[in-house]
Amino acid sequence: MKKICLGLCGVAAALLSGCAAGPQMQMALPGDSAEYNGYTVRVHYIDQGDLGKANVAAASAEEESAAGNLKDLMVDSLPQLEYHIGPLDMVQIVVWEHPELTSPMGQYQPAGQKVTTDGKLFYPYAGELNVAGLTAQELRLEITKRLSDKILNDPQVDVRVTGYNGRKAFVSGAVNKPGAVGFDEKPMTLPDAISLVGGFDEYADPSAMQFRRDGKVYSINYLDAFQNNLALEKILLRPGDQIFVPALKETQKSNKVYVLGEVGRVGTVDVNNGKLSLVEALASSGGLNALNADSRSVYVIRNSNETTIDVYLLNAKNAMALAMAERFNLSSHDVVYVDASGLATWNRIISLIAPTGALLNNAASTGRNIQLMSSGQWGR
Repeated sequence: MKKICLGLCGVAAALLSGCAAGPQMQMALPGDSAEYNGYTVRVHYIDQGDLGKANVAAASAEEESAAGNLKDLMVDSLPQLEYHIGPLDMVQIVVWEHPELTSPMGQYQPAGQKVTTDGKLFYPYAGELNVAGLTAQELRLEITKRLSDKILNDPQVDVRVTGYNGRKAFVSGAVNKPGAVGFDEKPMTLPDAISLVGGFDEYADPSAMQFRRDGKVYSINYLDAFQNNLALEKILLRPGDQIFVPALKETQKSNKVYVLGEVGRVGTVDVNNGKLSLVEALASSGGLNALNADSRSVYVIRNSNETTIDVYLLNAKNAMALAMAERFNLSSHDVVYVDASGLATWNRIISLIAPTGALLNNAASTGRNIQLMSSGQWGR
């Protein structure tokens, strides 16, 4: 009997020691910043209005680590641009009072002449001209000079671009009419380009637009920028720019946040069209666990770049903090973690102790019954 009691005491000790190191996942935050395993950890407090970069449209954590800075695409004001002639453009050249030059074949061509693919143009007595990259004014001066040197005194030359075919940007993906968009004498803005391809189709995710220029890729949350009245018209396109609009079903495969800890349903939540607030993520996960959650300790953990982790803390007991949480926009791959309360930790310890206590009671009862049976008193 003594051996049985000693064995049960050993089991109890082992279980109780396990309880001492039981499942309490309570996080301890450093001050405003700290170093951890080579990472800089920055701490923000949502209830104090510190949203970091979480609420800046088109400047999410992904963009912070992108090859290009979105500000590089923007201008303070629309410049007065002159169009530069490109290959395959149509150029009309008129020399006043000299129809033999304007229409050397005897037939007037209102559309003008087409620039060759290598950027050249031939004009009588002016010869072959390298016109690609010139403005209409620059080409007019060049033709005037050549004609003056050869056959005419003070020629009156007029040059106009009548067809814009050589300088293009490209829009692909989930738009109604994907393809090339041509430039004319007016600056082309990003909204202009989207309009020229018929706008986004019904499957588009404008929040994940990709913009490529000179080997750099820029991420643009077009929807968020539009809804927040940001100046998308300050993004001017250049020839050769590429714009890609992905389909929502593709971006949803990777546009997720992870909700862990003391919530109704642990798992992932989709970031639809680039918009998901902290409150929406918690609500989609069944809210805080009423018994176990520490509503003062709701964390958003964001891997901002290769060396920096941002941790945002929300005290959900504060009503004003909940209002701030509604304004806090999550980014893809954010981790939302709801800590356990001290009571929850104690409840878990009790839940481990209770089966052990029952086991000890049953064992003690069994031992007493054995003693009664051996003494002949069982059942009396």
